Amino acid sequence: MEHYKQSSLERSIIMVGCFDTKGEDFGYLYTCLIQHGVNVVTINTGVMGSTDLFPVHFEAEEVAKRGGITLFGLRAQKDRGRAIEVMGIGAASIIEDLFSQNKVNAVIGMGGGGGTFIALKAMQVLPFGYPKLCISTLATKDLSAHIGSKDITLMPSIVDVAGLNSVSKVVIRQAAAAITGMMKTSVSNNDKRKKSIAISVFGNTSLCVDKCSELLKSKRFEVLAFHSVGVGGKTMEGLTLDGYFDAILDITTTELADELCGGICSAGPDRLTAASKIGIPQVVVPGCLDMVNFGPMDTVPKKYKDRQLFSWAPDVTLMRTNEEENRILGKIMAEKLNKSLAPVTVLFPMGGISKIGRVGEVFHNPEIDRELFNSIKSNTNKNIKIIEVQSNINTEEFAVQAVKSLLEIMKD
Repeated sequence: MEHYKQSSLERSIIMVGCFDTKGEDFGYLYTCLIQHGVNVVTINTGVMGSTDLFPVHFEAEEVAKRGGITLFGLRAQKDRGRAIEVMGIGAASIIEDLFSQNKVNAVIGMGGGGGTFIALKAMQVLPFGYPKLCISTLATKDLSAHIGSKDITLMPSIVDVAGLNSVSKVVIRQAAAAITGMMKTSVSNNDKRKKSIAISVFGNTSLCVDKCSELLKSKRFEVLAFHSVGVGGKTMEGLTLDGYFDAILDITTTELADELCGGICSAGPDRLTAASKIGIPQVVVPGCLDMVNFGPMDTVPKKYKDRQLFSWAPDVTLMRTNEEENRILGKIMAEKLNKSLAPVTVLFPMGGISKIGRVGEVFHNPEIDRELFNSIKSNTNKNIKIIEVQSNINTEEFAVQAVKSLLEIMKD
């Protein structure tokens, strides 16, 4: 490892990439960054060698070791996919350490397929507001699975990252200018002046969420709404872990149903865990757990063809959850909330848990809803408060109770 020191006044950018095969490109990027007056810390994720075109502070040997294997062992495996995973994990570990020491202001990477995946993996450890930019040959493709909920900027390389030319030089110069400019305007959580509340929303809970937001804003809270379509829930969970919110008003937990049944709006297994993990108050509602989301009608899995289905839009088909699924969902929700380090209140809208679950609507079925409520009740511990509200989720009465409950536990 190259000797590395940093003054507390220096602005530092992490430059991460495969310096074995892309040394010339990264050498030019390094020069461009230095010209902007920033300190550059370099991490080599190339398993076949290095470069002498610029200082390398963290060589591939250390990166591989952080990823759980020696560089020699990794080379011997001759497995490109394994190498990409190991070097991504190792680079992330180094960046995480530097961040904990207040030595990171931004990160920039560059590459083709493998280099892009390594860089995106490494960038994941930086919280919201810290600039993350990747020049990539894959920038125009769907990389949502690799970006997740992070605020990563993708910049098309236009040409392959395979040596300098008149096009790549322009792209690299502009990327260097962009990342340094982003650093100057980046914000930290210390810049917040209002307390922030995260709230989850769906088309079937929008009336409730609109009223809750109005009430909270009238009390001078900042309210950030997240659409519960998978990426929305992931983003809310990610920002919660980053310490961005003071409390959570989780009106719409429908993503749990999609995770259970294979719907298109799953937010993954970690949905409804972040607030419990870091210990901030949360009011949780089983909003829209009466439905699972699929695409057009002809995309609904064969095993669900005989279930109650409703075409919400040409590209959205909703499936009514049944008794067994609701028993399972109630237990899943309870087990997640039982781990909370802070106060939790669960609200039951007894008049229906969605817009189309109210009296007279297609998913109205109080017997199935009762299975869900009973499952939550029987599986939550005694520290979790449960309140039954005798109205539909989209009524003013329910919204008022939700906000009242949140303010009460925030005082506690």
